[in-house]
Amino acid sequence: MRLLDKYLSREYLKLYVMLVPFFIAFFLLTDLFTSISNLKEGAEFGAVVQYYLLQIPYLLSLLSPMGVLMATLLTIGHLAGTFQIQAAQISGVSVKRIVLPLLTIGIISSFAILFLDQTLIFRANQVAQRLKQENFLGPPRGQIQKNIFVHVPPSYLFYIRAFDPKQGKMENVLIYERMLPPRITAAREASWVENGWLLKQGMAYSLGNELEGTPFEEKFLPLDSEPAYFSKKYFPPEKMNIPELNRQVDEYRKSGLEILDLETELNFKISYPFTNFILLFLGIPLGMLLRKRGKGASFGVSLIIGFGYYQTTAFFKVLAKSGAVSPFVVAWLPSFAFLAVGIYLYTLLE
Repeated sequence: MRLLDKYLSREYLKLYVMLVPFFIAFFLLTDLFTSISNLKEGAEFGAVVQYYLLQIPYLLSLLSPMGVLMATLLTIGHLAGTFQIQAAQISGVSVKRIVLPLLTIGIISSFAILFLDQTLIFRANQVAQRLKQENFLGPPRGQIQKNIFVHVPPSYLFYIRAFDPKQGKMENVLIYERMLPPRITAAREASWVENGWLLKQGMAYSLGNELEGTPFEEKFLPLDSEPAYFSKKYFPPEKMNIPELNRQVDEYRKSGLEILDLETELNFKISYPFTNFILLFLGIPLGMLLRKRGKGASFGVSLIIGFGYYQTTAFFKVLAKSGAVSPFVVAWLPSFAFLAVGIYLYTLLE
């Protein structure tokens, strides 16, 4: 069996190592052609190349499930189509034992991606974000940034529902100030003026022994952080790691800020790496079913299932961020649904 295990593992890994770089290259080239017009004047060629190279670890994590599924379907389909699996069955080896090395690889790859996401991928994302801000233009004029969390030293924490960096205007702003006692200021809008921000139509709360609120029509906040600072400091939650997301969830919860977006990303950050094992598990019985239909059918089915999984995940993320469903339930629901289908098909294997 050792020889068969090595052979099956080698054939699978050979396809995986070919497919994942292909998907990554496709995404990188697509992004390059769509973003090249947004390069700043004087952007450094080396920095742009470094930015795209640093996208590779993140794309590896994102696209690995698609590579896993396609490699599994093609491997199983090839072995079954050339009667190699049938030959092993005749010698007394069950299909479930034959595919055991693939399941082992699926588990290992899931934990490997989870580990890399907390270490290498997170650090690469941080550097890539800085290079993007230094070499690419920000959002086009008129495009509004949504749901921004920014820490302004030494003691301010901003939550901005909508932000127009070109106009220097914020809408629905919540400002937490760390002091004794802490203070929270809520304003309908804020505009950048010389040497500070002008807050309009809001309430200022002192969080002492008793909650005290003072309404205001206009209030000047002497803060030298210009609009570019708030745009520059934004770091996408989906590119954070679990400790950083946990820290921000705790910080915003203590501040009374909305945390559904961060909780959703945190739960998906934990569940997503295990998609590698789940889609591999689903791909094994599907590969057996498609063995007579050729590589084209396996390729097409893997694209349909892969993109279907991504779209399902995106839909459930919207539900969680709207508060309709618990972020924990939503993060694991697609995985368990696909796993249930895989278990059912797996029981049909002889």
